[in-house]
Parts: sequence; C-alpha cells; structure tokens
Amino acid sequence: MDHEAIYRLQKAVTLARQATEQARLDNCDVGDIDDALEALDTELAKPTPNRNTVTLYLNSVARSLIAAPSARDARDQIDRALRLAGLPATWEQ
Repeated sequence: MDHEAIYRLQKAVTLARQATEQARLDNCDVGDIDDALEALDTELAKPTPNRNTVTLYLNSVARSLIAAPSARDARDQIDRALRLAGLPATWEQ
C-alpha cells in the first residue's frame, strides 16, 4: 500500500470512530467497534500494514455501522478507501 492509500484508510478510521461515538448503538457493539478501530490504528502505523488485517477489520467496522443510519458517510468513506487501496470492500454482502 502506498502512503496515500494508508492516509485515506486512516481518515476512514477517524470518521468511523466519530460516527460510532455519535450513533445510537448497543454498548457491546460500540466496544467491538472500538476494539477493531484500535487494531486498525496499530496496523496502519506499521511500515507495511497487513492488507488482510486491514481488510478484515475495516469491513467488520463498516458492517457494524449498518445499524446506524447516521453513519452512512463513514461507511462510504471506508468503502472508498478500501477500493482505492485495492482492497476488497465486502461489508455489504
């Protein structure tokens, strides 16, 4: 992944974090999303993030945010960042 792709993915994580804080989600869901976002922060900080790990966690976060209509922008940003990085966006399946 190039630096631009990593930057877009990091922006998507930030937007997802904000959406999670503003959404009306079950506390258990929020905890799971927070755990995934923390793992993503760690992975994206590495010199060479693992593509499979990033794909897994970002798709999981986007899938969890489906329950919050107010998080549509965050889901769209995740989808776009994944696709532009050449990673599969499977969260809608």
